Amino acid sequence: MAAIENIIAWARQEQARLTQQLAELQAGHLRTYEKHPQPSGWLEVDTTEHTTELCRHYLSELNAIIALHPAVVPTEPAAPPPPPRFVPPAPAAPAAPEPRNLMHSDIHPDWLVGWGVVKGQPPRWTFAGIYRTHAEANEAAAKAGPGYYARWGSYNDGSKEFTSGPTFARPGAL
Repeated sequence: MAAIENIIAWARQEQARLTQQLAELQAGHLRTYEKHPQPSGWLEVDTTEHTTELCRHYLSELNAIIALHPAVVPTEPAAPPPPPRFVPPAPAAPAAPEPRNLMHSDIHPDWLVGWGVVKGQPPRWTFAGIYRTHAEANEAAAKAGPGYYARWGSYNDGSKEFTSGPTFARPGAL
């Protein structure tokens, strides 16, 4: 009697696996294909309908096996439960170190946003660097020499361009 118990346990596990596969096929989440070699490459033939019919056929056979032995109760599983459906990991972007831990602009991804250290006035100012915090920029301005100051803006590393908005003589003046 132990052999039939193992067969019924396997049939029930296979029934659960095929039911899940059939649901995914019918929902359009799973598709099957066959590849056939051609002179110019490969021809892919969609076999999803055929696979769906096979699932239905196998489920009816498993239901018949289980129905023949309704009194048999498996004492232990014949095999481990099926593994979860494979979901490929998202491709990881190459990790490029950000210079001096700066923020990237949401609008213009090539630009860095932060506190620039400059000397003079736009458009002919001398640019010495860009930093994440105002304190870091003030420290760098002191090291850069007389005339350098910190100013909020954006920096394009490709064109070596720093831009910043207008400054006002007194706070709140527009």
